Amino acid sequence: MPSLYLAEHEGFIRWEEVGRSGPVAVWLPGIGFPALGNFLGVVTDPAMPTMRSILIDPIGAGRSTPASGLSISDHADTVAAVLDHLRHASCHVIGYSMGGAIAAELTLRRPDLVDRLILAEGNLLGGGGPGTRYMAAVSAQKFQDERLPEMLGNLQEGAMKGDVVDDFILASWGQVNPVALHGMAQALVAIRPDLEADFLNLTLPRHYVFGVKNLEDPEERVAKNLPDPARLEAGGVTVHTQVGAGHDLMLKDPAAFAALIAPALAP
Repeated sequence: MPSLYLAEHEGFIRWEEVGRSGPVAVWLPGIGFPALGNFLGVVTDPAMPTMRSILIDPIGAGRSTPASGLSISDHADTVAAVLDHLRHASCHVIGYSMGGAIAAELTLRRPDLVDRLILAEGNLLGGGGPGTRYMAAVSAQKFQDERLPEMLGNLQEGAMKGDVVDDFILASWGQVNPVALHGMAQALVAIRPDLEADFLNLTLPRHYVFGVKNLEDPEERVAKNLPDPARLEAGGVTVHTQVGAGHDLMLKDPAAFAALIAPALAP
């Protein structure tokens, strides 16, 4: 597995590569998830155009070094370090949930690295969604001792009933360092207030994918701290909806997600 040592974080950021030809696509996962597990069913789907996919585990997630205290901007800089190391520029960047916030910051901080941007229910607003707020509202010690075991227990119940999304999250969060996971939740809650406005002022092709269930009820969208689709469209963002999905999107149905975003990634 490729890796890059980052002295400022005293650890390694790691990634996987799928495909060897075509444009470079960078895939950034949800909070605490390994990128390969988050996106493998998408990048290998027959609907996808030929690409060289770089699936990056952010610091603290997947097989990258456990660390806490990184802001979303810090995470964006670590992704930029990987792309500089690989000598890639003008990449297609796809970010899911927390990965969407990192992708937006990456584009703003290093516009040379990104030529089109797809956010899948990416976080653009501070405050976090319900789950993130629940994680970040207590100390790292209390999260490790009480809240994470409670959450893993609930996920295990769902997984035992055959819920594939609960099973994936259980597998991901059950392996991640609890303090690192808590730190990622804190970073999401602390997203800077002007991130959405800066994202809307970008001029490169931008796409935002919602799960249709989160658009059917405006109160549900607001409760989950997702951006207003009308405001996105007014800012030149192409809005897509995945039928049958909530925030689970590609975790629930990677083929449907692949079919939805493939045209946006086509040459």
